[in-house]
Amino acid sequence: MKILDIALKDMLRQFRSAFAVVMMFITPLLITGILYFAFGSMGGDGGGFDLPTTRVQVVNLDQPGIEAGGFEAGQMFLQLLRSSVPPELLQVTVAANETLARTAVERQQAGVAVIIPPDFSAALTTPGQQAQITLYQDPTLTLGPGIVKDLVSQLVDGFAGSSIATGVVSEQFEARGLTADAETLQEITIRYTTWAQALGQAGEQGTHPALAIQSPREADDREEETGEGDVILGSVMAGMLIFFAFFSGASTAESIIREHEEGTLARLFTTPTSRGGILAGKFLAVFITLVVQVIVLLVASALVFGIRWGDPLAVGLVALGLIVSAAGLGVFLMSLLKSTRQSGPVMGGVLTITGMLGGLFTTGFENLPEAYNTVTLFTPHGWVLRGWKLALRGGGVGDVLLPSLVTLGAGIIFFAVGTLFFRRRFA
Repeated sequence: MKILDIALKDMLRQFRSAFAVVMMFITPLLITGILYFAFGSMGGDGGGFDLPTTRVQVVNLDQPGIEAGGFEAGQMFLQLLRSSVPPELLQVTVAANETLARTAVERQQAGVAVIIPPDFSAALTTPGQQAQITLYQDPTLTLGPGIVKDLVSQLVDGFAGSSIATGVVSEQFEARGLTADAETLQEITIRYTTWAQALGQAGEQGTHPALAIQSPREADDREEETGEGDVILGSVMAGMLIFFAFFSGASTAESIIREHEEGTLARLFTTPTSRGGILAGKFLAVFITLVVQVIVLLVASALVFGIRWGDPLAVGLVALGLIVSAAGLGVFLMSLLKSTRQSGPVMGGVLTITGMLGGLFTTGFENLPEAYNTVTLFTPHGWVLRGWKLALRGGGVGDVLLPSLVTLGAGIIFFAVGTLFFRRRFA
């Protein structure tokens, strides 16, 4: 009971500190919240970022001649532009003339003006003739005009390819003493342009018409249950949870050094409680404090941001590894120090550096260099983070077992060495 009383006393002292409470609970949620709102609720139902709508004014000056056989390339370009991107991303409207479209952009009533030249259809049906589409954009915008530029380039490439295709067909007909009529050339242009557009969209989505990419059914189910946005937001929150848990572990263990300086630890040693029991109580306070912190942050982040952490057993196993490793490293670091003046640089410097090496501040980035991912595994932080990411992606106990065992083992070793150093100091 005396060990528990000492642990509860240290816990109460820790939770009475406004600084400690802010660092344990408020700051991790605040940092994650800033990223959450800055990037448009990236863990929402859409599983992605909310991008602003870009208004596009299209001026169709195309004047197809008789040789085009009724083929209106400008009108087809407008229809393809409208159908290529969801209306919530690009809002395409038709302007009466070029002056009105440019004025709308200058007054920031539109982000981009797309001007189709009068000879656009003729350039596709007449060999050797060229036409140029003009883009007039708001210089204060970058993302929206960039999307429009890529999309227009893709459509223009499709039309250019169709012009080459019709030229080849005409040559083949002439070689056989035949003449390709306007209707045939028009059909070739439409089919080629539509095919090129579909191919480009498939390429942007990481697919190809000639490839059928399949994944195990279990993996499909996991992706349906957990969107990519949820994984990104959960990874950011996991990074903050790990960093501040290790900070709390060291901060709580620092109470041993602080009480030694204040003289209260020496008075405790004069009581009937053994020195080993007193130290055990203080070590227990570190574990209980971390248990409370981890549980509160997991529940709060799930309620506030809607993070689905994954299978409860897997989450519990990863959380246990985090608690043991954070407590063990905190006790070990504090056992090496002689005064509280040394604890500031250690908690501010050592924990920050190990957190960076563990990848805690780059959790939202995908496809990082393999060398960096390897470096993270030289720290307990990196192994804990790996466990959280596996759990967030729907992994079970078997998936998170290795990271959890590594963190548990590292935590036990750190704790054993730190306990040995403290016992020798206060023997």
